Amino acid sequence: MGKKVEVLELKSLDIKTAQVTIVGDGDLVLNKMNDVTSRELIDIRKDKAKNVTEKANEWESIITAIHWRDGKPTDFSEEGMKKALKENAPCLTAFGLKKSFGQAVVQNGIDTYSTKFNAGMNIVASGNLIPIKFAKHLIDEKLMSPKRGAPVLVRLNRFTGWSAVFTIQYTGAVYSLEQIVNIINMAGFSIGIGSGRTSGYGRYHVENVEAV
Repeated sequence: MGKKVEVLELKSLDIKTAQVTIVGDGDLVLNKMNDVTSRELIDIRKDKAKNVTEKANEWESIITAIHWRDGKPTDFSEEGMKKALKENAPCLTAFGLKKSFGQAVVQNGIDTYSTKFNAGMNIVASGNLIPIKFAKHLIDEKLMSPKRGAPVLVRLNRFTGWSAVFTIQYTGAVYSLEQIVNIINMAGFSIGIGSGRTSGYGRYHVENVEAV
């Protein structure tokens, strides 16, 4: 007696692509953990004594607090920063942007969870990075209070007149392109992106959408 063979029909997903342009409604602050702070934390975990005579390079702290499109610059100086801003590009992360969209789904009562939205929409970005364009770069000095110890002076990268273009892919099974764009606008209005969001930085709106 012959063995019964079950034939499975594989159906391809109807994936659509669109390019979205967002424009800042206020300044954007980019401030990830910089290399200087990262090394200090690693040294503490390894019980390595800090050399009190060694002064941290403040430009390394400022430059490495940004995600860069073409890789991390190696010239940690004011001139190195100017060159990087001109020839390289500061970036948002696709992960952070999509996470804020999912938060907007829940916060605005569109769905109880963001699971369906996350399953039906992706951001396509090389290296998880979305470059920004900007009109002006500023460095803000601010005293911040850590959980332990005295306040510390930090320098934050702030960008004015910023915008970004990114590509999304979606199935349309649960959320249409129009609904996705509305969710992105909600995230831009109520959540924002980058550092300082609780202070109102990083707000934006969708300026343009093009099917690809």
